[in-house]
Amino acid sequence: MKNKLIRILTFVIGILLVFYAIQTFALMRASTNGSGSLNTSTWSVTRNQSQSGDSIDIYRGGATDSYTLTVQSNSEVDVRYKIIINNLPSGVEVDIDNLGYQTPTSGSLTVENANTIINYNDAKKTKTHIITFRATDESTPVTNQKIDIDVEFRQGL
Repeated sequence: MKNKLIRILTFVIGILLVFYAIQTFALMRASTNGSGSLNTSTWSVTRNQSQSGDSIDIYRGGATDSYTLTVQSNSEVDVRYKIIINNLPSGVEVDIDNLGYQTPTSGSLTVENANTIINYNDAKKTKTHIITFRATDESTPVTNQKIDIDVEFRQGL
């Protein structure tokens, strides 16, 4: 009785698999040839920094120093970007555009949606950010430490 039931189930499953395979692989029934054109948009973004000597000096006790970051887009599409600051010494806080000081996590700080440049109607294709650094009383003294400031661009939707 068991063998007969297994044979019937195997037969039904086999029929279903054959039907499924025919439906799956029989999708292409006709083809055609043609030609056309596609307009593409230009993608051109830059990051410029203007800081004399490309260095900052900050000291414990609230002394600050600022850095100017300029982002420009000559693209034909909207551009969104984020600012990523890495390799910050322990105890250094960062303020971008006077929005308030932020404490980095493990020496890194990311401003996810720093700004958007809307190219089809934005009169100003350049955005400038003032990045201010300050050392807290708990900061660790360092000299000649490189701080990385990166900008990551993506096409706006």
